[in-house]
Formats: sequence, C-alpha cells, structure tokens
Amino acid sequence: MKKNYTIKDLLVLLLGKVWYIVATSIVCAILALFVSKFVMSKQYQSHVSMYVKSADNQSTGQDKTNVDLQDINASKSLVQTYIVILTDDPVMNEVSDKLLEMYTPEQLAPYFTVTSGRVSNDGLRNAYSMTAVNQTEVLQITATTTNAKLSSDLCNIMADVAPSFLIRVIGAGSVEKIGDAEVYNTPVSPNTTKNVALGFVGGLMVAVLVILVIDFFDNTVKNSDELGDIYQKPIVGEIMNIGGKTSKKDEGSSADRKKQLLFNNKDIPFNIVENYKTMRTNLMFTLSTTRNKIVVVSSPNPSEGKSVTVANLAASMAETENKVLLIDADMRKPVQHRNFKLKNNVGLSTILSGESTFDKCVHETKNGNFAVLTSGVLPPNPSELLASEKMRELLEYVQHKYDYVIIDGTPLLPVTDVMSLADEVAGVLLIARYGRTTYQEIEESMKKLEIGDCNLLGFVLNDISAKNGSHYGYKYSYKYKYDYSYKYGGKDVSAES
Repeated sequence: MKKNYTIKDLLVLLLGKVWYIVATSIVCAILALFVSKFVMSKQYQSHVSMYVKSADNQSTGQDKTNVDLQDINASKSLVQTYIVILTDDPVMNEVSDKLLEMYTPEQLAPYFTVTSGRVSNDGLRNAYSMTAVNQTEVLQITATTTNAKLSSDLCNIMADVAPSFLIRVIGAGSVEKIGDAEVYNTPVSPNTTKNVALGFVGGLMVAVLVILVIDFFDNTVKNSDELGDIYQKPIVGEIMNIGGKTSKKDEGSSADRKKQLLFNNKDIPFNIVENYKTMRTNLMFTLSTTRNKIVVVSSPNPSEGKSVTVANLAASMAETENKVLLIDADMRKPVQHRNFKLKNNVGLSTILSGESTFDKCVHETKNGNFAVLTSGVLPPNPSELLASEKMRELLEYVQHKYDYVIIDGTPLLPVTDVMSLADEVAGVLLIARYGRTTYQEIEESMKKLEIGDCNLLGFVLNDISAKNGSHYGYKYSYKYKYDYSYKYGGKDVSAES
C-alpha cells in the first residue's frame, strides 16, 4: 500500500530478505562461472605497433632529429586517417589473399566465413581493432580470434600490407613496423573472475529489484501503524506469529488452532501472551466510553485467525477477574466448541429458536469468571435469527450478567450476519491477517460496516511475521498456561484434553 519509501523502510525490507538476496547472487555467480568455463569460447589476442611519420618528416639527408611539434601533430592526424583506410574492403581483400597463402580454407572455416576462396571481409574486420596509443603517433593493431597463432598471423599480415598500401593510396607519409606480433597462449577472454563478480553483482541487483517491485505492488496489510493512519482507527492489538510451519491445507484446522490457543497450552510463547494482555488492556480502554461492553469480532474473510483471536482475547480478559462471556455467533461454520472442547448440541441457535434457555446452554468455568455460549446446531436462517427480537433480548440479558461480552461473528465479506447486530453492540473489532488481508478487502469491509451503521472500534493485526523484515521483532522464551474447566448440565467438564 505504501508508495513512498524512506531509507529505513528500504533497509528493513531488504534485511528481511537478505537470505533471498544472497542466494540469488550466489546462484547468478555460479551461473556466470559455468558460462565462462563451459559455454564461452576462449579468445586470444596478439598485437603489433607501427610508427607513423608525416611526409615532412621523411628522411631527405637533412637533420632527422629536427622534429618539431607540427610534425608530431601531422603524424597523429595521419594515424586516424590510416585507421579508416586500413579497415576498408580493398585492404581486407589483400589481407584475405595473404591469409589464404598461409592457411587452407578448411583450416580457416572454424574462425571465418570462407566463400568462393575468399575470407569474409566482415569477419576479418571484426577480428581487428586499431587505435592510437595514448594519443601519440604510434598505431597499434590488435587481432582477436579463438586461435592464438592465427591472431599473431593476422597482425603480421596487416603490418606487412599497411605500409605499401598506404603509400600507394595516400602518397604522403609512411609507416614503419615496430617488431613482429608474437603468439600469446594465455586467453584474454573470458575473464572468469570478472564475470563471476559481475554475475554476483547482477544477481544482487536483480534480487533487490524483484523485492522492491513485489513490495511496491503488494497490497496486503503488513504494517499496523500504516493501517491505523490510513483509516484513522486505533490498533487495538498486534499478535505475533506463534512460529512453526503450517501447510496451506491445514490452516484453520483443529490442530492448527490448538497450538495457537492460550489456555492449556504450556508451549505458548510468552510474547504471545503479552500481546493478548496488551490487546485486552487496549480494548478495555476503548470500551470505557461506549454504551455497553458487547463487542463483535469479525474479519474480512475466513481463515484470518478470527476465532482463535476471539478465544484468546476472552480468556485473557477473564484473567482480570472480570466476568466474560464468549458467544459463538458464527452459525455457519462454528469452531469455538472445538477450541474449548465443548458439546454443541445446544447453544445460541436453540436459544434463539425458543427450544432452550441461556442458563441451560451456557458453559461456565468453576470460578464463574469465564463462560462460553456455543453456536448450537446449524440453523437454515442464521441472519434472521441474529436479527430477531430474541437475540436483542438475549444481549440485553447477558450485558447485565457479565462485565464483557465477546461475540465471534461471521466474516464480513461473504455474509451480512454481523450487520444484524449493529444496534445492540458497542462496535466491531476487525481482524486483519499479516501478509494475507488486503487493503481492498479492508475497504470493502468498512463500506459494509458503514452501510450497516456499525461502529468500528479498531483493528487487530495478527499472525505478524518478524522474519520478513518488519519492526515486530521481540521474542521471549518464557511459557504460560491457562487452565480452565467447565460445568455443563451440573457436571464439570475439563478443558484439558
């Protein structure tokens, strides 16, 4: 969602992906090494230098040491002229003739295109490079091929052809060869060290670019401060990821929920417990000015951690000696009876349909601080039941019996059940899952709440991952355990499995 990055944002983002960046860089470096060793052909160079003399500096019996600045400048100009002439087709034709006197067409075929007994001029031109050495009157001719001796021969042929050809064409100045080209058996290309370094740097740049592009177009919620700033609503809670790997098909399963529940979980990390205590305190402050203490907890979509968050929040609030009631109002896909290991043959649906009473359906703890009202059997008309007069009467009754009532509602986007409770509750607490819920889904949910005249109390961002470079990074090694038991129908039912 954020389109403007600070240096801190970039550092946090890239540090969170440092292993991906390093791995990509190493892979690219290895690929460059493989290409350099096994794909690229070895290139060999040889060179020959020639000294250019202007016509005015030719030997005429006069003092040959009387070379002034004008002579040197004239020679430099001739060097550039010679380079143009020596790469023209007539010169290449003569080089081809000389080369074919030394090699057969079959021998030259791997290196050049040989057609009708003549070596391709373009191939020869590509093999040569000519330049003035440090802006002097010295012309250096370099030949590069995949054969060290062939490169040397090409240099010597050009050095032999050039003087007579230039004198005949230009009629001014001369060229003297400075020694012969030698055979150098050390390849000049590929430069494996350089290529590996370039591969590493290139991989690093590609990895950084990919990370930035993905993050730029990533519309999921990953920053609670940003979420609160955009919609001008408080962040009531931030819940860290509990750790461990869960496959996509197992997300939301009983086993997945069980390891995230606070009570009867001796392995729950201490920081998760503290997250819920902070959330509990924030919610109590938020509800201190509302008309009642009934809260509906919802999320844009299923599988965003809503029901686990509700169960843990309610259990945490009960630790403050307040009387807390948790109502599972998701009569389409209820899970609270599984979370607390309770029977679900009677519950909210049977109360609203008139088949039973609250006192017969509620599951109370031994100390009476915490109670759970399960959903009951699944009805065919959950929206109508939640909007009924009996639901209003039930909430009126329980708000006087309990200090806080936490309702586990349905997701907002698939169904409209939550809007049916707008007039009877203090507001809605909206759950967003880190890296899963999108800002578009948040906006659509808020539009629904606005249409239903529902008060949005704030957001809870859960399943926050500290490994992705976010600023959520603290962890503790302490453990915490909640231990409750319930009585149902006059009989105690232990919450421990």
